[in-house]
Amino acid sequence: MKKSFMKAVLGAVMAAALLTPQVNAESSGVSMYRLYNPNSGEHFYTASANERDVLKQAGWTYEGIGWTAPASGNPVYRLYNANAGDHHYTMNEGEKNALVAVGWKYEGIGWCSDPAQGAALYRQYNPNAKAGSHNYTTSKAENDALVKLGWQAEGIGWYGLKGSTAEEEKPEPTPEPAANTVTIEEDPAYVSVEANVTLKKTNATGAHAKLVIATDNGTGKVASFGIQYEENISSVYSQFPGNIVFLSENVENNAAVAGTDGKTYTYIKAAAFDTTYKLRLSWQKSDNTLHYYVNDVEIRREKTSFAAPFTMGVEGSVAHNGDTIDATFTDIKIKVGDNTDGYGLGTEADWNDTAYDFFGLDGELLDAGTNGPSEEYQNDKKTFGYNASVRVHGTANIPGTDSNGHAWDWDTCFSAVEPRTGTTGHPLSGQVVIPQDRSTD
Repeated sequence: MKKSFMKAVLGAVMAAALLTPQVNAESSGVSMYRLYNPNSGEHFYTASANERDVLKQAGWTYEGIGWTAPASGNPVYRLYNANAGDHHYTMNEGEKNALVAVGWKYEGIGWCSDPAQGAALYRQYNPNAKAGSHNYTTSKAENDALVKLGWQAEGIGWYGLKGSTAEEEKPEPTPEPAANTVTIEEDPAYVSVEANVTLKKTNATGAHAKLVIATDNGTGKVASFGIQYEENISSVYSQFPGNIVFLSENVENNAAVAGTDGKTYTYIKAAAFDTTYKLRLSWQKSDNTLHYYVNDVEIRREKTSFAAPFTMGVEGSVAHNGDTIDATFTDIKIKVGDNTDGYGLGTEADWNDTAYDFFGLDGELLDAGTNGPSEEYQNDKKTFGYNASVRVHGTANIPGTDSNGHAWDWDTCFSAVEPRTGTTGHPLSGQVVIPQDRSTD
């Protein structure tokens, strides 16, 4: 249920012409701001402090000042591809016109290039990316590093003022934890799944330990959040040199089939092996949004179209036949229900640790914990499950190939026959789940 290197649609883009740039008084130039969209992999450049701040609010990562542009000079054109969610910048008017002719939107002159050719902005192209396919930098070292990772050097895109160098964003002071943390008890969500999650380093080309909520109403919609290792992430995303990340998945349809239709996968930020994180996945009924937390701090949210009832649980997956996983989930907590229905959790016996183990992987319920209404939430008909623990481990046994002769993997395995059940439509994973109990009043 994950697709290698899939990027989500851009969380926000500016549709109008460029806004007023900020002139750098010391150099009589214009500070060019650089931002990064973790959903799409795109680097974005703007002379507008207002546009920078709007995108930061929308979830883009501000990376500081990329260079200083002259207040006047040769124009650099800015274009936007609504289908790919990608911006492009060029001094070449012929290139601009050709892109407009095939559907790109021309957004005006973004900034100017220095006619005196003071500081080169090197341009690189990633042939594997659908969005964020171009990068521009004053750093020859960054240019060369990306080329070593498979990017194509495309020469010099334009020039900044002499002496321009990238200035990384200075770290902001660490805020008081109480101002930014939300516990599961404080979480306003209709359903939340939380656990202390550890993904151990094993012999695997890819492995994933995640929390899951799945609609139990026939729509096949699923959300998950966890820690994923994939051996070649950094070949496309150089900001993840360890190849291990926090990954969110929002599957709107076709959950149990191969392919990418209706499925969004986002590398959010770097994670680590053999490190325990308190992760939480929540769905808020009021605005139909998913929320992703690490150590009680929200790191991402996105819209969805889910509806109760749900099945909740934990899952461990691997990428290929022969891959091994060892993931633990301790102090699992589940909160579900609201004052408009009586859906609860039921009893300890409702945990299912056998029916959802596929292709040799084992989701093992170590401790069922305790389930039942919390006194604090009983009036709102919310139900808690406390202190369960699970281990997902094993080595994948999914031999053979698909109709094209390609080995099965965690993207295509839904078409493979699972040896234990003799059926298809299963993930390359082991799971332990618990459903909502609709009989609770």
